Amino acid sequence: MAYEKLDNNRGNMSQKHKRRMFSAPLNYDLNTPPVLNPPRVECYLDKETFIRHMVYIGTLHHDQLVLQVFDIWSQIPDLEKYDNIIDMRFHNGDVGWHTVKEIGKQWNLRFEGRRPNKRTAFVSNHTTFTILIKAIQAFAPEHTFQVFPSEQKALAWLQNKT
Repeated sequence: MAYEKLDNNRGNMSQKHKRRMFSAPLNYDLNTPPVLNPPRVECYLDKETFIRHMVYIGTLHHDQLVLQVFDIWSQIPDLEKYDNIIDMRFHNGDVGWHTVKEIGKQWNLRFEGRRPNKRTAFVSNHTTFTILIKAIQAFAPEHTFQVFPSEQKALAWLQNKT
């Protein structure tokens, strides 16, 4: 699989340096966690299976998280083709109802009310976040979310289209 890492640090980089190719997404785990500073959202695209893999790292709070997610969306011309893995195991900030609601609202606006039927697999060990996602799924059945304890289980769920 060939993954493309999107660089959402817009600084003084030229356009050709904003996208860098990697042979595989970074395999962060509890034994090899990412450096937490600076807080950031990393995004990798698997253009063969159309899976967008995002990792929330460090102490990201609502405004920074939302802005970085929207910036990443703006860099993906065919965003509607991708299912999603959102890895939150290394996130220390606050992702509550208000953040999830804002991202969902902007997603709907981006697609003018005709949002694509894509699935999102969250990777998290936080009980409260797991409960939040289950509540959202119950109250908004048009969204297809699941929470998994590992990236491998999340990926298996996304690849099983039945």
